[in-house]
Amino acid sequence: MDRRPRILIVDDEPVMRTITHSVLAQHEFEVSVAESAEEALQLMQAGEVPDLLLLDVLMPGMNGFEMCRLLRHQERCQHLPIIMLTALDDQASIDQAYRCGATDFITKPLNMPLLPHRVRYLLRSARTYKELVDSQKILINTQRIAQLGNWEMDGRGTVIAASRQYLDIIGAADVPVDAARLFGRVHDEDQAMLRKARAGLQGGRAYRLDYRLRSLNDDKECFHVHETAFPTLDEQGVVCGSSGFTQDITLRVAQEERIRKLAWHDEVTGLNNRSRLVELIERDIEGGGEGGSEPTYMAALFIHIDSLRDISSVSGQEVADAAMKVLAGRLKSVLETPPTCCSGLSCHAQSAKLARYDEQSFVIVLPGSQGREQLHCFADVIVGVIAQPMVLLGEEFLIRTSIGIAFYPEDAADTLELLRRAMLVATHAANAEEHALVSFFDPQHDREAAQRMILERGLRQAVEQGGQLQPYYQPKIAAASGELVGAEVLLRWQHPDMGMISPVNFIPLAEETGLIHPISEWLLDAVCRQLADWLAEGQALASVSINLSAESFFERGLVELIDEALARHGIPPGLLIVELTESVLMRDAETARRVIDALRALGVRIALDDFGTGFSSLGYLNRFVIDEIKIDRSFITDLASDRTERALVQAVIDLGHALGLKVVAEGVETAEQAALLRRMGCDIFQGFLFARPMPAAEFIAFQLPIAAEAIEQ
Repeated sequence: MDRRPRILIVDDEPVMRTITHSVLAQHEFEVSVAESAEEALQLMQAGEVPDLLLLDVLMPGMNGFEMCRLLRHQERCQHLPIIMLTALDDQASIDQAYRCGATDFITKPLNMPLLPHRVRYLLRSARTYKELVDSQKILINTQRIAQLGNWEMDGRGTVIAASRQYLDIIGAADVPVDAARLFGRVHDEDQAMLRKARAGLQGGRAYRLDYRLRSLNDDKECFHVHETAFPTLDEQGVVCGSSGFTQDITLRVAQEERIRKLAWHDEVTGLNNRSRLVELIERDIEGGGEGGSEPTYMAALFIHIDSLRDISSVSGQEVADAAMKVLAGRLKSVLETPPTCCSGLSCHAQSAKLARYDEQSFVIVLPGSQGREQLHCFADVIVGVIAQPMVLLGEEFLIRTSIGIAFYPEDAADTLELLRRAMLVATHAANAEEHALVSFFDPQHDREAAQRMILERGLRQAVEQGGQLQPYYQPKIAAASGELVGAEVLLRWQHPDMGMISPVNFIPLAEETGLIHPISEWLLDAVCRQLADWLAEGQALASVSINLSAESFFERGLVELIDEALARHGIPPGLLIVELTESVLMRDAETARRVIDALRALGVRIALDDFGTGFSSLGYLNRFVIDEIKIDRSFITDLASDRTERALVQAVIDLGHALGLKVVAEGVETAEQAALLRRMGCDIFQGFLFARPMPAAEFIAFQLPIAAEAIEQ
C-alpha cells in the first residue's frame, strides 16, 4: 500500500475519540473521527471507504450493531475490517457483534500500546483475505465452463450421455460409462455416501454432495468434485433415470483450506494463532478425560519475548518476524525431543499445543497434571534454547524471555482466564526490577494487576484533567563557591486520594501506555513557562536540566517541539540541558547522534546521566558531542570509605575535564562526600545535603548560604 492506511474512529465519547486518535496518529495511519454512526455514514458516502473501522457499540441514534449490519449489505464494505469497541463483554453482545458482520471485538478500556499492533495485524489479514477472495473469484469465473460438465444416467446407473467436460473430469473417453467403472475412481471413504445418494435418486430424491476422485496417475492424489443430481421421470411419473452436473472444485477446496489456515494460523511462524489455540483448549476441556468423564488438567506456559520490541525498533519488523520464525522452530524442536531432565514430560510434550499468542509471545499448553519442579525444569530448558544467539541478516541477536505458568483448573476456571493469568505472570516478571525468567501464577499477581489498572486510570485522568502532575526542581550547586547554578526538573504526581506517588511507580507505566509523550510535551512547556516567569522577575539561572526517556527522545518531531517551546516562551536555548542515559543512546546510536546534533545546533546543551553504570560509557563520550556528565549516585554512596570508588570517581572527573566537560556529582548526602568531591575537582553538586526536589516557589526562595556552609564544613 503506497499511501498510509486510513482509519475511521466512530465513538460518541470525546475523550475516547481523542486518545484513540492520538495513539493511532503517532503511527503510520491516517486517522479521522466521527461522533455518531450517522456522521460516519455521511463521511463514507462523500468520500472513500476507510481501510479499517473502529466502531463503538453504544451510541445515541443508530448503534454500532445497526451500522455494521448496514455496511455489510453494501458491496464495497463487505470485506471492510470492522472492530467493535464497547464496554460490554457478555457473550450475547459478542455473538451479536459477529452476527452483524464484525471482524473483531475489543472491550473497553482499550489497551492502547497494543492497539496499533492489532490494527496492523487486522489490516494485513484483511489485505491477504481480499487477495484470496479476488483470486477465488477469478478462478471461479475463468474455470466455471471449463470444469463443469453435465450428464444423463439410466436407471442402472450407467452414464448414457455426457458433455466432454464431464468425461474429462471422470477420466473417460466416451459414453457409456457403467457404474462400476465410475465407482472405481471414487475414493474409498466416499463410496458409501455416493451410493446412498444414487440409490435415493431411484426414490425420487435429488442430492447435492462433494466427494473425491482418485487420480489416474497416482492413487494417493485426489480431486474434489461437487455434484448435483435430479431424478428423471417418464410420462407416467415413474423414475427412469437421472441427470445432473459435476464440477471439479479442487482449486476451490484448496482456496478454502488456505482461508481456514489464515483464520487458524499465524502467517509468520505457521503456528496456531490465539483463536485456534483457544478453540483447541476449550475442546479438550469440554471433552474431559477418556470417555469425557474424567476432569481435564493442563498447564499453560506463556513465553513472552522481552527484547522483540527493541529488535523491531532498531532493525525493523522484518528482522523481528524472522526472529519469531526462528524461535518457533526452536520451540517445536523442544517439544518433539524433550530434554532428558524432563523425561516425565515426554509424552505430554509431544501432544502439547504450541501457538503464537500475539506479536511477541508464544504459548505452550501441556496436557495432564504436571509437577511444578519438573515443569520449572522444562521452562528453564526453553529459556536456554531461546537465549541461544541467532544471526539474522549478518547481525547477531540475543533474545531475552520471561515465562509465566498457570494451571487448569487450579489457577483458572476457563480457557481465557488460564491464558490471561499465565500472560500476567510473564509480563509482570519482564517488567519487574528483579527479572525472574520463570514464574508461577500467584493470586498476588492479580492484586498487583488490579492496582496497576487503577494507577493507569488515575494517570490518564491526571494527564487529561491537569493539576496533579507537578514539576519539582532540585538545586545544582557550584562546588567551588556554593552558589546556585541551576536545577534538575523532576516530575511528581500528587494524586487526590493516594497522595504523592513516586516516579518509580508511574514513569515506567507512562512509558508502557504511551502517556509519556503527552506528559513530556506538557513538562517541557511547563518548564519553559516557569523559566520565562523567573527571567521576567529578574531571577538568573545558569541552566535547567530535563530528563527524557527513550520513548520521548526518539519520538518524531522532538527537536521541533523543543524549538517551538523555547521560541514560544522566549527562552535562550542555552538555559536548557537535555539529560540522557546511556540506555537511551544504546537503543539506536545513529538516530541518537542525529537528534543530539540537531539539539546542539539549536543551542540546547546535552548531559549524560548516570555515567559509569553502563558497559560503554567511555565510548559514548567519544562518539557523542555532549556538554556535561553526571556521576551516578551509586559511586558517591561509599566514596568516603571505599578507595576503589574514590579512584574511579577521580578518573571520571579528570577524564571529563580533559574533554572540556562539566562534571556533576549526584546523590551528595554528607558534608564528607562534598569535601572529598571538591578536592577531587568536581564542578557541581546535587543531592539531599543541599536540598531535596521542591516546587518552583520553594526553589526560587532557596537560601544560598545554607549550601555554602554545607560545602565549607
